Amino acid sequence: MNDWTTTPYSDLKKDEAIIIEAKGRYHVCEEWESQARVWYELDIKFANGDSRNMYQWDEWVIGDRISTNRPCLTINKTNQHNLLIINDAKQNKPGINIRPVGDNASFEAAQVFQEVVRHIEYISSAENVYDNATVSQVQGGMGYWRVCTDYISSKSRSQEIYIKRIKDARSVYLDPDIIEVDGSDARFGFIFEDNPRDLYNAKYPDFKDVGGSTLFSNTSDGWATKDIVRVAEYYRKTQKKEIACSFTDPNTGKLVEEFYSKLTPEQKKYYDDRREYEKDLPTIEHTCFERSSVSDDIEWFKIAGNSIIDRGPWLGKYIPIVRLVGTETVIDGVLDRKGHTRALLDAQRMYNINTSANVEFGALQTKVPWLAPMAAVEGLEEYWKTANTQNHAWLPWNHLDEDGKEIPPPVRPAAPQSSPGYVQQMQIAQNEMMMVSGQYQAQMGENENAKSGVAINARQRQGDRATYHFIDNLAIAVRFTGKILIDLVPKIYDTPRVVRIAATDGSVMNVTIDNNAPTPFEKQPTPDGQSPEMDKAQQMAQIIFNPSVGIYDVQSDTGPSFATRRQEAFNALTQIAASNKEFMGIAGDLLWKVADFPEAQALAERYRRIIPKNITGDAPDPAADEMMHKAADHIQQLQGELADMVQKYKDRTREFDIKDRELDLKSTQTAVSEIRNDFDALSKRITALGNAGPAFSLEQIQPLLKQAIAEALQAGGPGPDAMDHLPGPHEGGTPIVPPDGLNGQELPSKSEEDSLPDIPGSRKAPDGQHYISDPSREGKFMQVMQ
Repeated sequence: MNDWTTTPYSDLKKDEAIIIEAKGRYHVCEEWESQARVWYELDIKFANGDSRNMYQWDEWVIGDRISTNRPCLTINKTNQHNLLIINDAKQNKPGINIRPVGDNASFEAAQVFQEVVRHIEYISSAENVYDNATVSQVQGGMGYWRVCTDYISSKSRSQEIYIKRIKDARSVYLDPDIIEVDGSDARFGFIFEDNPRDLYNAKYPDFKDVGGSTLFSNTSDGWATKDIVRVAEYYRKTQKKEIACSFTDPNTGKLVEEFYSKLTPEQKKYYDDRREYEKDLPTIEHTCFERSSVSDDIEWFKIAGNSIIDRGPWLGKYIPIVRLVGTETVIDGVLDRKGHTRALLDAQRMYNINTSANVEFGALQTKVPWLAPMAAVEGLEEYWKTANTQNHAWLPWNHLDEDGKEIPPPVRPAAPQSSPGYVQQMQIAQNEMMMVSGQYQAQMGENENAKSGVAINARQRQGDRATYHFIDNLAIAVRFTGKILIDLVPKIYDTPRVVRIAATDGSVMNVTIDNNAPTPFEKQPTPDGQSPEMDKAQQMAQIIFNPSVGIYDVQSDTGPSFATRRQEAFNALTQIAASNKEFMGIAGDLLWKVADFPEAQALAERYRRIIPKNITGDAPDPAADEMMHKAADHIQQLQGELADMVQKYKDRTREFDIKDRELDLKSTQTAVSEIRNDFDALSKRITALGNAGPAFSLEQIQPLLKQAIAEALQAGGPGPDAMDHLPGPHEGGTPIVPPDGLNGQELPSKSEEDSLPDIPGSRKAPDGQHYISDPSREGKFMQVMQ
């Protein structure tokens, strides 16, 4: 085929080059699919034929039969055969299941990713999108849908991803050189939209003059008219040469595999320096690697007439057009796509023709007349002339003639019979429809020889296997949709956003999608002192999800929808609960969890609280629990030993304190004894001086007395207690009487010791004089002379 991307456009303007490229590719697609599209249209009409549109009759047959007033009946059994597949696909919808592959992807993150994708399907009404394409696939052999992005609202700057239906499969052209079944390797694609001129002018007021002519007209479809403006959306994939780099980032320690043009400046500098350093090293010692590669960039254009009226980059790596084929063949270079209708064409025509002929055979037979003698109805002609056209309550006849002889009653011959040949041909046509479709009476809801349930199910499975390729192709298309969404989510959800998602199991979660989160999945606990957020008596999980971390793949599983499986589970658990009285005490929460009525989830939570925790799995593992008990016992034992050691330490400390106090007491006693001896000697010396009599005058005694007191104080005077007991007036010695103002008064306080004389131990009295205790008299004082 022609590759229009190789046409040189260096001397053309960019927009003109794009339009010429699109025009060339469009004509290649149109030529390649021309025959398949003609047959697609005929098959779609035949599948929807009825008595008014007469799509199941050829035009020349209709003209011939109508001209001769012959019936043309349409008994559309083909539609019922198609609906068996379509409705089976609706009951067993393929689901997008995401699996972690590598690069820090986790199972929990994959589960959240899967719920995010299902959220996109929910807001897009994807079930209706898939159903519309399935109808087109089964009836005509081809169906399409698309993935697009749009702003959440007219005021928002955030975009959302949507899955949109394509109403008419003929409005799509995809790269004819694709190899993959799902079309994921397509290099370009077209989506056409035919707008009435007034709608086009309202949608694109700035481009009213460019919609008069179009490069993408297809008059064979009858789409391009003077009142219709065709707008084409054109996706194209361009490739650019790149250098793929692989090295370990020194800052993060993680492996980096990226195109050189997309590295940060710091990474480029490190990579260049490292490559320069390793260029002379053996290959086995290299840590940085590179190879030649290409990057794919997708551009989107909206073309009306000969002008590009809108454009933009498509952030994904796939052309966002999903195709759903029935059976696709290329024979002798001619493309053909077939649905389920194609095999039923001739058998359906046989049935219609024989049905019409059988009706015609019966209609052309006359009314059955009565056979009667003239004498029997003579005079009663008014009754008998309408006997074969009206239902009379009774019919009289003349039973006797004029001679009294009996006249036999009128008789009616047997009614005309339908042709056995036509009926047999109708049965043959019906059997042939079942044979070519693989769908037998068990699928059609009719009785047959298979009477047991096992035999009927086996026949139904046989029919399902005969048409399973339609369901399998739907699963392939849904899987490709999941790949597109996995690629788009990290790029479209580039700013943090919170999405409330109702999971398939009925739980509700608040998912914060943040591409800057350090891990792909993080479940946030409820802060202390705060109650968890609830939704209809269910606790909502708070989750942070980073879709840009990790590598994920898609699997598409076919089977009953979750709602159907949930109902089946509820029925099965109900039967078990009815037969086992202990069931509700060990698994009642599971029964109410799959129930589908208000407050069922709250009831499940209550049942879970009364079920033993070792059954629900909330109790700790027995081995771990035993280890915890042993550890607790060991800790308690160590705590007891520690308490004993602390008590022993306190006891020993108390013993040491007692011994220290005993030593201090002995030292004090020794010091007091020595002081008393010193004072005794002093007292005796003073007494001796006092007894000297007239031999010594007072002036001679006072210096000797001061000297003796000073020597005693320097040697260590008595403590405070010793001051309280000094020699009294009757204990000998010359009395030194203090002034009268001090008699009967207390000793001077320590606060008054602000101007002490040279003799230590003296105190100042209220009269301003200093006194010292008289060592020879208890309770007496001696004045210190200045």
